[in-house]
Amino acid sequence: MFKFNRFTKAALILVLISVVFVVGCGEMGGASSCGGTSAQGWSGFTPYKNVICFGSMEGKIIALSTSARSENKTFPAEGEWAYIMKTSAPGAACGAMCSPSSSAASAGVYSTPTSAGELMYCGTYTGKIYALNANRGVVRWVYPREGYENVGGIVGSLVTDGTGIYFGSSNSKLYALDAPTGDLLWEFQTSNKIWTAPAVDNKVVYAGNYGGNLYAISADKGEKIWEIKILTAVASPIEASGDSIYFGTFDRQLYAVDKLTGQERWKFQGGNWFWAKPVAQKGIVYSACLDKNIYALDAVSGKEVWKFATESQIVSTPAVTDKYVYVVCDKGMLYKLDKATGAQVSKVNVGYMTYSPVYADGDMVYVYARDHNVYALDTAKGEISWKFSSFIK
Repeated sequence: MFKFNRFTKAALILVLISVVFVVGCGEMGGASSCGGTSAQGWSGFTPYKNVICFGSMEGKIIALSTSARSENKTFPAEGEWAYIMKTSAPGAACGAMCSPSSSAASAGVYSTPTSAGELMYCGTYTGKIYALNANRGVVRWVYPREGYENVGGIVGSLVTDGTGIYFGSSNSKLYALDAPTGDLLWEFQTSNKIWTAPAVDNKVVYAGNYGGNLYAISADKGEKIWEIKILTAVASPIEASGDSIYFGTFDRQLYAVDKLTGQERWKFQGGNWFWAKPVAQKGIVYSACLDKNIYALDAVSGKEVWKFATESQIVSTPAVTDKYVYVVCDKGMLYKLDKATGAQVSKVNVGYMTYSPVYADGDMVYVYARDHNVYALDTAKGEISWKFSSFIK
């Protein structure tokens, strides 16, 4: 068991802040300014009809047709679009850690877009929520409204139950917006910044912060149902499944907590942080760890069913289908694993650092790498099918 005093907790939070900004603002291809060309590859993909949507640190939301990309058609082909967001407060996305080189700084997107009905939602680190028509990429609404102060930086993805949009912010608040209109339903003050995605299930929102607090909040009224304190910061997005919620922390533990009471059901210790979101499916929790392993754990007991070692740390959330688990390590090697045994079926090398969540559609798997390219990986053939640069105007 790792013991953490308040100084260790503070150090861990500083480490994570450094990781987000140094990785996001770090050198790559000669670029080193936050909000510039180096800060890439955090967003995953959300499907809508015949497109997949993702966000970029250049301040874009892009809808790609996978069929059009496979045919190498000129962008935008039918159904495709790109929306570019600009911040009204240059430098706000970086703070004191790093500064954009342009006065027209882009509104960086760390999170994966979220859809409900015909709308696609996305939050930016400059503190804005955008709702776009998913068919055309036209803005339906923006929160906060023009003239109002932005909410704090948004790093974790938004979640929705179809009625509300829920998200946490670096200003330590949890927000609920009306999905169709963007009107504020409620806000809930926590004790520390929220940099990971909450979960919403059966009219309850579950959120963890960097102070080691975990909350269950009523989705309709924003009232606290329960709150528990854990050893250290909640590091991963929260997964809600069955009677439990699952999440990773900075004490190298993956937790299972009872949804109704907040009581700990079990915890599993890895060799490093569990930063990626756990994925629970049919009684098994699949969780990637910075110790280079992906673990399959029994959802009830927390006992290890299997584990698979990759060649480097895993930041990305895996994709789980009926037969396979797809996981990519940060060096860019994607692995296709047998879901029941963890045995390797195939692998494809992206060739670049990769942090984004994995999206799978049959044998085709999509990742957004740190070289600004979306890669379509054919795991049946073990090859890259096509790639698409997010550097579009």
